[in-house]
Amino acid sequence: MSSPQPSLSTGKMFCTKLTTVSLLLGTWCWTSAAAELFHEVACPGVNPKLKCPDGFRIALKGVDYGLKEDADCSAPHQRAKVSTETGFHPLFFGWVGSICENEEYCRLPKPNITMFIQNWSPDNFIQISYTCEPETEGTMSKILCEGETETLTCETGELVILKAKYGRLDENTCTETPSEMTFCNSVSAAARVMDWCYQNGFTHTCTITANSDNLGSPQPCDTLPKYLSVDYMCAQVDV
Repeated sequence: MSSPQPSLSTGKMFCTKLTTVSLLLGTWCWTSAAAELFHEVACPGVNPKLKCPDGFRIALKGVDYGLKEDADCSAPHQRAKVSTETGFHPLFFGWVGSICENEEYCRLPKPNITMFIQNWSPDNFIQISYTCEPETEGTMSKILCEGETETLTCETGELVILKAKYGRLDENTCTETPSEMTFCNSVSAAARVMDWCYQNGFTHTCTITANSDNLGSPQPCDTLPKYLSVDYMCAQVDV
């Protein structure tokens, strides 16, 4: 896969394709009316860790904050009293979603000043609210360590990309040295994979190479190898 060099219209193209796929596959867009709402409270100095059971994926519902005096820091899964004021950076919710959404597990940074545009305090906790939604039936997953090339192939039906993330979202994948930087992600990876695989319309095969030239430069990261995680399925698509 040579770099597809997406233009500034990549985001629009991605949304259009995502809408098309979701209309074709109603189960792709999860609904959570009956799902239990979970909370992860990270007090100062603690990394939030969201976890769903096998076969379920994280669906982010909200991010909140407050002062540690209003939280039980010994019970991180117990809902805390949060501030009613706006304080988070406007991109923070989307950034958390880019790391955690559609994952079984994610680990985020400790509460810090970069998350806020106002009301920051070193005594702040952050609270992440989420549900665990059933994985789409028929989902297949591939992990490509940095530099590896893989061909995704459907023997029947067309290839439908459900998720593509490039960077590092756990401690141990593709490294013998555990990493602390588990929130290293290229925000353009999903759009680039879709642009590449669907450049000539729906297809039953797509060859991808996991590197920053193709998938965008992930941030923030350490020096350990990155990797691409892709979820996909094979489906009959009427075009």
